[in-house]
Amino acid sequence: MFRCVAITLLLLAVVPNAWASGADAEKPKVAVFPLAGDASDAAREKVGFSLRAKLNRDGTFDAIDGPTMSDLAGGPVALDAKIESLKQMVGDEQPAVLIWGELNGKDVLTLKIKLLDLRQPGAEPREIDKTISEPTQLRFVIENVLETISGVKTFAHPSENGVTDDPKAAALWEGNPNLLGDGNFAEAGKWSALYRSEKYPVQISDTVPAMDKVCIYRLPPEKPDEKPRNVLAMRLSEDAAESNGMACISEPFKIEPKTRYRIRFRYRSDGPTLHVFLKGYFKGTGITGQPADIEDYRRQVPPSPPTDGKWATIIDDLNPQNPDHPVETLRVDLYAYVAHGVVMFDDVIVKAVGEQTRHATDDALRPASTQP
Repeated sequence: MFRCVAITLLLLAVVPNAWASGADAEKPKVAVFPLAGDASDAAREKVGFSLRAKLNRDGTFDAIDGPTMSDLAGGPVALDAKIESLKQMVGDEQPAVLIWGELNGKDVLTLKIKLLDLRQPGAEPREIDKTISEPTQLRFVIENVLETISGVKTFAHPSENGVTDDPKAAALWEGNPNLLGDGNFAEAGKWSALYRSEKYPVQISDTVPAMDKVCIYRLPPEKPDEKPRNVLAMRLSEDAAESNGMACISEPFKIEPKTRYRIRFRYRSDGPTLHVFLKGYFKGTGITGQPADIEDYRRQVPPSPPTDGKWATIIDDLNPQNPDHPVETLRVDLYAYVAHGVVMFDDVIVKAVGEQTRHATDDALRPASTQP
């Protein structure tokens, strides 16, 4: 399982008339060259396939198929390949966009991609750096990369209504168990901190975490009648908040099909904004070719602003589903970003509250991240 994917994009424009006329005749073609790098062949091929599949699903472009690109390129194309050499390889196809790069690593995979849009005269090079902390996010990284191409539609994901409350749901909330194994942070190691290339089990501490670290903090009583309690605490620097943010993800827990779930948690923040996610998975094959939990569902709780150090409660409903794969397990992903400071989480609960109130039809769900 890799922990970090770093992506560098370079947009540069060269528009010879012959290429431009070929691109204008029908859907603009995109050439995704075989990736170089020391990652496994399977991993490199899977990333290339993901780029092509997403482009074709968008419907605006026509990605040249993988076997054709392998024949034209004759093998992996290095990140420092010359533009004229790339154009010579695919000249007969007259693509409008060229994509090439490298994938390195085994447990930690680093992806570097260069992207050249031949339709844009005078465009200056532009770089975008991104870091994600788990392999199941590859699908969303690929979408973000492709959305930088002029003409690619934004990849929409299904939105859900918030809480659908009724007497039956209220009764189920009161009576059903918390499915999250350690929502009160009683034990060390049940949550994993994710920051850039770092991933580590969160430990219990008597002090707030060091800069850009996460811990389970033994919070002293805040009122005379209260007892000490454990909370999950993140401390973000300005650099962390404005770039990658910080996250902490729970262990997976099983769910049932056609069931609606509700999350409730408390938090306080003296600066950072929250984006809490519920991520759904099924058992499949990961990017490295090994068995893995593959993400096929994501529910984003609406952003939660700073609270000036006061505790606030958030409640949201979710309807985990995917038309192609069952959503078998969920994880809670606590994520903070935007501004530096300390954010704390307390009393995280996920329970079943009845039948689903929404059925997904959004094509953005198809297929899961093994075929993004």
